[in-house]
Amino acid sequence: MGKYQDIEAREFSLAPEDERNRYVLVDVRTDEEYRDGHIPNALHIPHDQMETRYQELERFKEQKILLICRSGRRSVMAAHVLADAGFQHLYNLKGGMLEWTGPVEKE
Repeated sequence: MGKYQDIEAREFSLAPEDERNRYVLVDVRTDEEYRDGHIPNALHIPHDQMETRYQELERFKEQKILLICRSGRRSVMAAHVLADAGFQHLYNLKGGMLEWTGPVEKE
């Protein structure tokens, strides 16, 4: 595996809840995007804050971390930051929230 693996948003949307729960979900979109609708239980660290806030994810370092953004681009940037910080189990939600058809909650 390179720095991260892609997971197709449409397929992951249809995965059983217990399979989705195997991942720590990290939404890297802006505060406004996150408030407008995010996957339930997703942590929120905007991608442009990842370099200064990645320590918040230290306790999940040995778990699978799925990074989520609108289309899958900012989550790739966040994956690189985390990989450089020593995280190894990184996944990118390819297609992002644009292709997510699963549950969404708003704040």
